Amino acid sequence: MARARTFVVPYVLSLAVVIAVLVMWIVYAVSSGSRLKELAQRVGASGPTWHWVIFGIGCGLLGLLIVFITYQLARSLAEYRYARKQEEFVSSITHEMKSPLAAIRLHAQTLEQDVTATERSESVEYILRESERLGRLIDNVLESSRLVAKKRVLDLQPVDLRRFLESTFAEIGPRVKRQGVDLDVEINTAATVDATEDALRRVLTNLIDNALRYSAKGGRILCRADDFGRSVSIQVEDEGQGIPKSELSRIFDRFYQIGRDRGASSGTGLGLFIVSQLVEQMNGSVRASSHDDRPGAVFVVELPIAGGAG
Repeated sequence: MARARTFVVPYVLSLAVVIAVLVMWIVYAVSSGSRLKELAQRVGASGPTWHWVIFGIGCGLLGLLIVFITYQLARSLAEYRYARKQEEFVSSITHEMKSPLAAIRLHAQTLEQDVTATERSESVEYILRESERLGRLIDNVLESSRLVAKKRVLDLQPVDLRRFLESTFAEIGPRVKRQGVDLDVEINTAATVDATEDALRRVLTNLIDNALRYSAKGGRILCRADDFGRSVSIQVEDEGQGIPKSELSRIFDRFYQIGRDRGASSGTGLGLFIVSQLVEQMNGSVRASSHDDRPGAVFVVELPIAGGAG
């Protein structure tokens, strides 16, 4: 809050002073028209309306100054908000990294002790799982930076969507199952899309990780793909807490975390941003919605069918 005042107070005071001067100038001009006429004559302007020209010039200059200060105030506030988002991101990423690192260290220490074969196997599995989680987190940070710097340009190639989705869900499924959540898959398309497998895999992984974050044990995530005219619709639906309507327009912003305003945020605020950027590069679109009659959120990615067939 103190930093916000540092950004705002000088501009607000300057704006107040200029507005006060403008009001005083208007009052002076209206109440002292004869003095303005004298001023006009002194500068060599001897017409019946020249004093109003001087009045208008004064108002115009003060008005431009007000516009300039207002612009600088808005710009400073935008910079402050972005800086605050970055600080929150650093805090979030630190927290997200500490959790798997602590788990890896704990189970590594367990392996140093005299443990049974079963305990050793469980610790190794846990270390591998948390290492994968940490790797995905680092990948998201790097991918986000590349996208913002415009260094990530996809070389689109035809991708057999059914084959790709079957292999990807087979790879992701066990990880979802280990967290006590069921992954239901319905693939109702045989279309080919112009994409890259790496980008598609990252989109699906981030959407499913987002669904997992808000899913309780025993919950279900539904992933389905359907032909939809000249495009293919890929849908990821969870049974979590849903997304408030007031946040739907912001969830794809960089650093934005669902539930942050209500103190329920988690994650880094990068996953959905990466999804939106990669889908856009594949000439598609992504949207999110929540159910009105039951918990859960739905993310729908639409990609054009290669060649426009459909």
